[in-house]
Amino acid sequence: MDIQRTGRTKGTSKRVVLAAVAAGAALLLVGVAFKVAGRPAGIDSDLAWSGEVKQGEFVYEVTAAGNLVAPEIRTVTNRSEGVVERVLVLPGHVVGPEDVLVELSSPTLGDDLQKARSALEAAEADYRLQRDNAENEYLNQQVTLAGIESDYTTAQFEADAKKKLAASRIVSELDMRSAVLKAEQQKRRLDAAKAQFERHPQTRAAQEAVAAAKLQQQRRDVSRLERQINDLKVRAGFTGVVQTVDVEAGKRVSAGTQIARVVNPENLIARVKVSERDAALVQVGQEARLEMGRRTITGKVTRVEPTVQDRLVTVDVALGGDDRTGLRPDLSVTARIEIARAADTLVVDRPAALPDDQTQAQLFRLDGGGKHATRVNVRIGRMSARQVEILGGLKAGDRVILADMTEWADEPEIRIR
Repeated sequence: MDIQRTGRTKGTSKRVVLAAVAAGAALLLVGVAFKVAGRPAGIDSDLAWSGEVKQGEFVYEVTAAGNLVAPEIRTVTNRSEGVVERVLVLPGHVVGPEDVLVELSSPTLGDDLQKARSALEAAEADYRLQRDNAENEYLNQQVTLAGIESDYTTAQFEADAKKKLAASRIVSELDMRSAVLKAEQQKRRLDAAKAQFERHPQTRAAQEAVAAAKLQQQRRDVSRLERQINDLKVRAGFTGVVQTVDVEAGKRVSAGTQIARVVNPENLIARVKVSERDAALVQVGQEARLEMGRRTITGKVTRVEPTVQDRLVTVDVALGGDDRTGLRPDLSVTARIEIARAADTLVVDRPAALPDDQTQAQLFRLDGGGKHATRVNVRIGRMSARQVEILGGLKAGDRVILADMTEWADEPEIRIR
């Protein structure tokens, strides 16, 4: 009689079922693996920012960085040598023309001034004495001239009388001739005295001019030393804001040393550095936008430097508008200089890592759902710092990834996670 082995049969069936399940799972995993392996590469959505191709105006502009500068800068120097006693201002102080920036001291100048004043007093006394002596000499010449005139008149009378007496043979011929000779001598004395008297005003004027010149020189010496002492208080000489103070207390400075710099903050310009390639496009009169942090103001190109330094060209841009609130020298600025405008063309924000001289580019165009992107060839036209002109490969309304996609350059398609 056969006996049925029920337990062994059930165990075999269970093993068969498990083996079938395992085989099915393995096949499923292989299928999933093949499917995953065939999927496009993925990129996180926060790393794949995008932009829309639009039909509209394209502004071709050159971007350059620089600073605000104040063209009106006064370098304040000292005229007198001395030692810095006090510094009365700091950078940022608003000053007027007569405001004192620095006080100097110089004992030598004080001694020199005292000596010059003493010499001036002596020169003034000499000048007064010279005038008194000249007046006395004039009076003496008058007295002398009057005496000589009297002597001549007497001698002439005597000569005339002896001539008459000699004609009557009352006096000798010798006495008569002696009287005539004496009268002629007195006449020559009189002529000389008159000539000297007549030249006295010119002689006196010349002597006074010499004395006056010496006196004036002494006065100039005193005035010069007084100015030098007054210049020990170094004044701004200009209304503006102190930009730098270049000396410190206790320092000895020679005449002509730079003490400080004062700028006019109301007159500011932007001075930027443009690449030598872009500088060929920049011209005086072109419009510009100046960005300083969150603030943007208009401007206009006023100067393009003709020389190149370190492959950069300096360009000055005048600030538009009247509001200068918050602006100061050395403030960083980015200038966007407008070169040209295209009224109706395809434009998109500039993709990252796109070279300036690129004419062809491969960009990833997003599908309608924004979950997949396909690589397309795009023809590039003109480029500015923020936008590029699209000549082919895209149409208005397309969205393309603007992030740097160099890592996925060989992928024909990518997923956006």
